[in-house]
Amino acid sequence: MLPSKLRSRKFLMALCGAILPHAAAYMSAAVSAEDALKASIAIIISYIFGQGYVDGQAAAAAAKK
Repeated sequence: MLPSKLRSRKFLMALCGAILPHAAAYMSAAVSAEDALKASIAIIISYIFGQGYVDGQAAAAAAKK
């Protein structure tokens, strides 16, 4: 069974967001492979920082109790 973070909507949307630029680069000449890679990396980094922020806020809230 997958851990709950791998089944979260945030993770699934980040995964789709990381895959779609590569699909667009493959299907169209309007998006270069380099731009697709840059977009995917930006989305993955945003997810990591966003999830870190959420986890930090949850830890801070738990420490206050």
